Amino acid sequence: NHILYDDGMAYWFNALSFSHFVLGEELSKKIERLLDTPDVIRENVPSFYDKLVDSSFLIPDDFDELAVIRRRNDDAINRKFYKLTIIPTLNCNYKCWYCIQDHIPSIMSEETIERIKRHIEYMIDVEGIEALHIDWFGGEPFMFYDRVVKPLSLYAKELCSQKKIPFTNGSTTNGYFINADVAKDLEELDLYYFQITLDGNKDFHDKVKFQKGCESTFNHVLDNINHMMTICDRIQLTLRINYTHDNLTKDIVDEISERLSPEIRNRISILPRKVWQKDIDKRYATELYEILDIFEERGFNVERWSPIRNYIPCYANKKYYNSINYNGHVLKCTASDDLYRKEPLGYLEEDGSIHWNGDFGSAYQCKAFENERCLTCKILPVCMGQCPRNHLAGITKCAYDMTDETFETALLTFLKHDYKTAKI
Repeated sequence: NHILYDDGMAYWFNALSFSHFVLGEELSKKIERLLDTPDVIRENVPSFYDKLVDSSFLIPDDFDELAVIRRRNDDAINRKFYKLTIIPTLNCNYKCWYCIQDHIPSIMSEETIERIKRHIEYMIDVEGIEALHIDWFGGEPFMFYDRVVKPLSLYAKELCSQKKIPFTNGSTTNGYFINADVAKDLEELDLYYFQITLDGNKDFHDKVKFQKGCESTFNHVLDNINHMMTICDRIQLTLRINYTHDNLTKDIVDEISERLSPEIRNRISILPRKVWQKDIDKRYATELYEILDIFEERGFNVERWSPIRNYIPCYANKKYYNSINYNGHVLKCTASDDLYRKEPLGYLEEDGSIHWNGDFGSAYQCKAFENERCLTCKILPVCMGQCPRNHLAGITKCAYDMTDETFETALLTFLKHDYKTAKI
């Protein structure tokens, strides 16, 4: 249970059930004092008592919350909704200073493309996956749109249609190459989900992401976004803003709004993420929230808090998640040096199955929260512990140690703005 007081109101939140509501401060404090004597609440306000029980604010003494978390984690790890990340190239048209990748000249071969096709068929027919989601990643995947992204997307869509399983398609991309010719294909490919990154305000962005012959990559990418979302009303976009304490001011809202039509903004989610190489400053959260408020006023969706709701800390934790590199190597974590290993951690067999070296594939299905710090933490159900890779390396880190906002600040901001919050 989390009870946060702000401006005469009390925001109640339960991390196991994700239930939340608002009470006046005085009434809340009275009830809070009675939580250890729930029979008093039941006798005096039975309907409210039932609400607290149904929402897990009150639980029986013998109720094992950790057992519930572990069971839900097992279910999430083994759920047969297959996410497949495909990396057509590790090359990129940008050289962002903070990027962890080495952008080496590379392109996926026809042989690897054919093996991926057999892999998708194998996962459907042999592994019995219940849905397929492809995420195009890189490098910059749209550098080889015609050669890799388009033909593999068409194949996967048609195969899933024949096998009668759901198919979704998306990409993490810088957006530079999604021109009018590409945009007209997106509906045919069911390519509806995008994450595209800006690097703060226009001036800062254009210094980080620059392209020969392009006056402003900031304007170019936003114009591409506006066009593709205007001609295809099924596209959902996460506009990630990589920020430092210098590159993000309120001007960015005007600069983005000038190029994105009001009609498409309700399908765009603003996601701020601090560049990890920069120092933490918990004081900056207030300024960040003010900027997000203005984005919301302009009609954009705003991700004020990103809690875990599927009981895994990272999609790489799933049994039915894999990433296939341009060279056919199979791996789990794309935010690591595994992308550049000469000896593969895994590779595709002729029949489309994956051969893992040792137990690497199953090792990522570890319980990354099985450590004293996580098991005794109140926020475990909405965090689910650390990165599986860190856990396997014996490292214990809390994600909130690396952000500009505390958990309490992030939660309170979320609750105050969430449309589901109801006053009692």
